[in-house]
Amino acid sequence: MKRKISAWIFMTYWILALMIVSCCVLCYKVFFPLYYDMTKDKQIREAYLDIEDLDLANLEEEDFSVFADYEEENLSFTIADEELNPVYTTRGSNIKYLIYRNVEMKKNLFSKKPGVIKRNSKLKETTKLRGIITQNKIDYYVVIKDTIQKLGTGKVSEQFLAVVSVSMFLLGSLLIWKFSKNLSAPMEGLADVAEKIAKGDFAKRAVGKDKYEEAVRLTQSINSMAEQLERNEEQIEENRRQQLRQNMYQERIDKVRKDFMANISHELKTPLAVISSQSEMLGFADGEKRQYYLSSIQEEVQKVTGMVSRLLDFSAMEHNMEDMMQKTLDMKEVMEYILMKYEGLVKKKHLHMETFLEDECFVYGDQEYIEQAVNNYMMNAIEHMNMGGSLRVTLKKQKNSIRVGVYNTGRQIPKEDMEKIWSGFYTTKQKSADAYSHVGLGLYIVQNVVTMQNGKCGVKNLPEGVEFWFTLPRVMPVSENS
Repeated sequence: MKRKISAWIFMTYWILALMIVSCCVLCYKVFFPLYYDMTKDKQIREAYLDIEDLDLANLEEEDFSVFADYEEENLSFTIADEELNPVYTTRGSNIKYLIYRNVEMKKNLFSKKPGVIKRNSKLKETTKLRGIITQNKIDYYVVIKDTIQKLGTGKVSEQFLAVVSVSMFLLGSLLIWKFSKNLSAPMEGLADVAEKIAKGDFAKRAVGKDKYEEAVRLTQSINSMAEQLERNEEQIEENRRQQLRQNMYQERIDKVRKDFMANISHELKTPLAVISSQSEMLGFADGEKRQYYLSSIQEEVQKVTGMVSRLLDFSAMEHNMEDMMQKTLDMKEVMEYILMKYEGLVKKKHLHMETFLEDECFVYGDQEYIEQAVNNYMMNAIEHMNMGGSLRVTLKKQKNSIRVGVYNTGRQIPKEDMEKIWSGFYTTKQKSADAYSHVGLGLYIVQNVVTMQNGKCGVKNLPEGVEFWFTLPRVMPVSENS
């Protein structure tokens, strides 16, 4: 079960606070007595050494400042000579009682090599020192005591608490930093992903394995957003490409229309001139001459009719090409179906035809228009071949495409015409007998069909002829169960 960050933070900070308080109490209970004894031991020994340096027989005003400094550290002094006469006591009243209690009653406990007597909490005794200092052959009895009756009061305890507090603060800060680092790690990863998404890189995904509910939900939301933006970007890019293709297609149509006006005017000029001249001659002709002129007029009218018919077919194809019905096609089946229709023409011209069709050549396109492109290649090849020529049709797989090639023996295409033959209404100077019936539209139609289906087309001269080819993107076959 995932944990919420807010609950985890609340619980963690309470645990840390409890740990810090517990550590402070533990340190105070365990280590403070040791620390206190060490500190007082040091103070008392230093005080005793300083007293040895004083002239106890003749204490001056400045000597009393030594006692005053230690008294501020909660030490008290009782000093008497060997006759038990007071030399110095911290308290000014009832001095005889202090001498009696601290010196006379415990005279046998004094030594010239004194040691500090540790505090005994059970007997409520304080830390003390009893020593004998000899100056000028006179023994002086010195008693130094800690005036603190209860641990936890005074400057020593304040110093200890300050040290413990600072130490616990540093330890708590380290633990909180560690916890914050652990908590912020997944957030930093999410921030990096969000930054990349903001810069347009939608491929990055956030890692969803985390123990916090909010982080998991945020991860899922960011990944969902990235996927949606990536799909939108792909759709926008696809729309842009389609719009670009549409613009290019529209530009080609506009150019074709302009070229058509120029070409059709030129192509119609000759038959119309012939019709006009022959019509004039009819007025002066009779018999066989009259019949000749009528036949000539009819022939030119047929040529004009053919051109207009081709123009109408081309116009209809331009409007319908935008509504292609595309699907996955097996190009081997398509090619076999097309080639069956040309058996009669091949036999009629005594052509030698070879076919090389590979299996599993799948494309995504409109079958009707692909057949039209292949038909144009086939008709173009057959019409430009002499009797007994060779025709070779190939279908093969390439790395990412399917290639269709139609080769025919015969005259090669001049280099200056290699690019022009794909333009609408263009015809080469070497025309066939019915060249005017095509008006150079066949290859232009092939180029439009192939380009609209994301393919490429071309032509190359071979040693004994010409090969026209086109490629379409290769796709995987669609299973029957899908």
